[in-house]
Amino acid sequence: MSAQRTSRRIIVYGFLLVITVLVAITGTGLYRIQSLSSGLTEIVQDRNTQITMMHTMRQVARERSISLQSAMITNDTFTVDEYAMEMSTAASRYVAAREKLLAYDIPAVERQLLYRQHAQTVKTASSQNRVIQHLRDQEYQLADDLLFHTTLPGQRRAMALMDEFILLKQQQNLDNLKSTSREIEQTYSLMIFLSTFGVLFSITIASLIHRRISNEIARRHESENELLHSELRERTIRENMMDGLLTLNDRGIIISCNKACNLIFGYDHNILVGTSAHTLMPQVIAEDSNGYLIRDLDVWKKRKLGMSREVTGSRSNGSTFPAEIDISKIELDGESAYIVVVRDITEKKEVQQRLQQFNQELEKCVAERTRELARTNDKLLHEIHERVKAQQELTHLATHDNLTGLPNRSLFNEHLEIAIHNAQRHDRQLALLFLDLDGFKTVNDNYGHEVGDHLLQAISARMRECIRKEDILARMGGDEFTILLGDLVLPADASLIAQKLISAINKPVNINSRLCQVGVSIGISLFPQSAKDARTLLRLADDAMYTAKAEGKNTLSISITNTDRMETGVYGEPADPE
Repeated sequence: MSAQRTSRRIIVYGFLLVITVLVAITGTGLYRIQSLSSGLTEIVQDRNTQITMMHTMRQVARERSISLQSAMITNDTFTVDEYAMEMSTAASRYVAAREKLLAYDIPAVERQLLYRQHAQTVKTASSQNRVIQHLRDQEYQLADDLLFHTTLPGQRRAMALMDEFILLKQQQNLDNLKSTSREIEQTYSLMIFLSTFGVLFSITIASLIHRRISNEIARRHESENELLHSELRERTIRENMMDGLLTLNDRGIIISCNKACNLIFGYDHNILVGTSAHTLMPQVIAEDSNGYLIRDLDVWKKRKLGMSREVTGSRSNGSTFPAEIDISKIELDGESAYIVVVRDITEKKEVQQRLQQFNQELEKCVAERTRELARTNDKLLHEIHERVKAQQELTHLATHDNLTGLPNRSLFNEHLEIAIHNAQRHDRQLALLFLDLDGFKTVNDNYGHEVGDHLLQAISARMRECIRKEDILARMGGDEFTILLGDLVLPADASLIAQKLISAINKPVNINSRLCQVGVSIGISLFPQSAKDARTLLRLADDAMYTAKAEGKNTLSISITNTDRMETGVYGEPADPE
């Protein structure tokens, strides 16, 4: 009795030790997996925050570029200043995002990439500021050249470095995810290995204890106990296995199965013995037309014997589950038999499915973010287009005559200032013609304002035909017009064009079956002969026009200012109206 109590105590202590080791292994493994998951989550969150900040910096750079290009479209200095203020606000957002990004513990390689990107962004910002300054100085060609040859290429290089930083962070997230997944898999494998080792260790302890007890009893019943020992040993091994164990005959009938197999397939003890394995694994065992359960031995020998295969198992309640089986062929009482080891891999599949679902959700989030950015970009481009279109319409209404479509006084003065500046720079000559229609008031009084408007439109069209495309024709108000002739070879060329205008305007115009005829008096001032500033040129041309009217109308007069005095003369004979 004392020997039996001692043996029982040894058994209890041994199994308590095994259970303690298994619990410790499981707890350590779960803690390790939790630590890996928490570490991965923290790292990914930090990097995603850095990516978001870099996206903010990239969006700010894009807004500055769009504001600069919008400023290029307008010629209004006040609008340019508004765009400059928008760019300055965007720059403040960029600096704030960059300071937050630099506050993180960033590796030296990535920090060097940020310094390169910031250096390029600073160069681009300096170039953008020079473009704005050119626009304020109305140096549009210099601004255009600087924008397309320096600013935009520099902007693209800076945004490429931002994209490189974002891609680097995303790749690091993927690498960490893969590394953590591998470590988790290794931890699972280690847990399974150590658990299997613990089971085998417990079986070994049980076997040793059983052998010790059997040796004590063998003194009286050696032969009987030897047989009992063999049967108990086999049963202990089979019943303590974590995997299901089936023994099949040559026709697929179950000869024996262990407790784990009953639990896996959901059957009570010994119910499966004598039944067909077809009900458990339809993919492995098939039924022929004669009612016998057969298997393709050639296929099994070539592909399945001695190898693990994944199949679908069927439980007693009709549900199915993924299983992994190993099949080995043995000789039992002179006949062929098969040992099938069955493992339920449902949890393994669920882990794989969760990992795959996580990857799909991550890809979905990336795709959704990409679509949001595309929609935002399309909306921004549409808003820019509408704003530019509206600005162009307002500019046209403010700078053109509604009746004739010709530039008005304000736009003509701007063209005159620019032409004088270019002529001074390139040593060229200009001519300013001031035209006033003779007899237009009579037509208005006799036939009405509607006929007068049609007459002004017809006369404007004739004047366009008499000058070059690059020359500027404008309506100053009422029946007064101005023409700016650029790149003159000789001052006499202005007189020839004026004579051509007089002849064209003198021709009658048929309006609503009425023949209307007017004349024109033209005053001419020359650059640089008459004056070197716009106001004086315009005043002298106006004075010369009144001189032409005083000389009999329908003629031209040229005003020339010397260094000592101004002389106004009439050139050419008055043209008779046809």
